[in-house]
Amino acid sequence: MTLRTRQLLVRIRAVLLAGTVLALVTSYLAVSGVVRTADQISSATSRAILEVAAARDALVSADAAAIASFASGEAKLAGPGQEYENRMASASQSLARVAEFNQAGGLGTGTLQTVEGLVASYSGAMGQADAHFRQQGGELVGLADLWYASRLLHGPDNVLELLGKLQQDERAALDSQISGARMSTGLLVLWLLPPIVLLTLLVATQVFLRQRFRRRLNLPLLGATVLGVGVVAGLLVAFALAGRLDVVRENVDQAVAVREASIGAADANGHARLATLLQQRCGPAGCGPTVDDFRLQTPTVSTVAPAQDAITSAARAVKSAGDSATESGGLPVLVPAALILAGGLVVAGLYRRIDEYRYRS
Repeated sequence: MTLRTRQLLVRIRAVLLAGTVLALVTSYLAVSGVVRTADQISSATSRAILEVAAARDALVSADAAAIASFASGEAKLAGPGQEYENRMASASQSLARVAEFNQAGGLGTGTLQTVEGLVASYSGAMGQADAHFRQQGGELVGLADLWYASRLLHGPDNVLELLGKLQQDERAALDSQISGARMSTGLLVLWLLPPIVLLTLLVATQVFLRQRFRRRLNLPLLGATVLGVGVVAGLLVAFALAGRLDVVRENVDQAVAVREASIGAADANGHARLATLLQQRCGPAGCGPTVDDFRLQTPTVSTVAPAQDAITSAARAVKSAGDSATESGGLPVLVPAALILAGGLVVAGLYRRIDEYRYRS
């Protein structure tokens, strides 16, 4: 009888330790996966999306500033202007950050390389336009260079279209990451099952020990039970963290929408000035069907861009949501630590009972 009791206790300990190891592995994978995804979205994916939008905004604004300089005649003294230079520098910085935070894989890298080459060509064409505008009688040639430069940005398969496609790819990566981290009810139950089974086994062991040894509570096993409850709570917190990623996505979309309004306003104003400049320089004969179609289809009404404060505020909202989503409270460390400690308490809690039967026959 005593030998059977010892064997039974040893088996109970083995089952409890196996349950602890299973709960440790599944809980760590679950929590670390959510936290890692939240960190990736906050530090890279959301920033890549916003930087693509910022690069598009800067390039469109640079183009509009250059056109305004040529239209006003200031280009003869200052070229495309300081605003153009500032915006081009901002675009270059944003593209560098996109390359750093890119989540669209090799396709995104290839798109960025193409964009950088086209931006260099755009800058070169704008420099030629400046040089020709400064020459006596070179205004029409300069206007052709200006038109060509603007088409490098706005034409099919050119800079803005490629950046728009890249922005969509980065946004798709965001959706994929959130889908991978989000826990459905079924997945949450699957995550909770190992620690709940462990808790059930711990309670059943307490009942068995009370009936067999007439002891009310085994304090080490009680401690392991409390830690198991803490692990379940930690998994529920991780579930809540995964839900916060949807808030990050909503704020990203709102920030992009503000940028799109700015891009649309700068684009409309730049096109309106270019159409007016073309009408003035080309005269009644026109500059060819492509340019004439552009002039006829371009409204000359100015569009008001959103204030810079609105853009800054939207970007801050994205950062704030990202910071909130990554506030895990140390769950990737606390959850496995709790289960490792629970395993130690299981061994300690059953050691004395097993040891009592070591030399009995």
